[in-house]
Amino acid sequence: YVDDIFFTSNDSLESIDQILDEADSFHPNIKLVRQIGRSVPFLDLFIENSNGALLTSVYHKEATEPYVVPFGSDHPGHVFRNTVDTAITRAVRYSTALSQFEEEIRQMKLMFLYNRYPPRHIHWRLTTLFSKYLSKNFILPMLNNSDDFSYLRHQLLRTSTHTEYNKTSRTSTTNQTHDKNIQNQFLQPTDNNELTTRKRLIIHRRHEKRRANNHRRIHELWRRTLHA
Repeated sequence: YVDDIFFTSNDSLESIDQILDEADSFHPNIKLVRQIGRSVPFLDLFIENSNGALLTSVYHKEATEPYVVPFGSDHPGHVFRNTVDTAITRAVRYSTALSQFEEEIRQMKLMFLYNRYPPRHIHWRLTTLFSKYLSKNFILPMLNNSDDFSYLRHQLLRTSTHTEYNKTSRTSTTNQTHDKNIQNQFLQPTDNNELTTRKRLIIHRRHEKRRANNHRRIHELWRRTLHA
């Protein structure tokens, strides 16, 4: 990933050091920092070699604070849902064993509670994820054993990240096009190089119900400031 590289090898430690030393001497301004062992962190992933089998889990840096977008912040509702969904999906994809997943979920819940996410919101997102991928025979979707977790993880790993990226790109492109059209609509110059005066001066974007009354305050401030 960019300038971070992870690889496994059956060669001796001396042979690997020799290869890395040669690469380190390629350019005086480029220095390689190596970390060799049976367990290493790579980005936000922790990888462990257990008798030839690679086990993975979520890696948390010691200096990282448990901070995400606070639930009481002025963001659309989908931001909070996506924040929790991303953390859950990462826990499933990165955890090789059910015990690792359960530990990550415990840490995740504490982090979201610390940022004032309601417990029912966290439970709702977990239930939604389990209901989507696990059997519909579950009255309350939950992971009872390792087989359930392995099936859930397999289903999530099959989900193409490329598809997710394309979906995000389309959303971004749509928003940019919308903003550009709005700008052209409100800033069309006249023949006298003056901006056209229009009745609609404020563009309303209502994201969630708790901000529904803000437009009244904005209109009042607008009236008192410009028409006083």
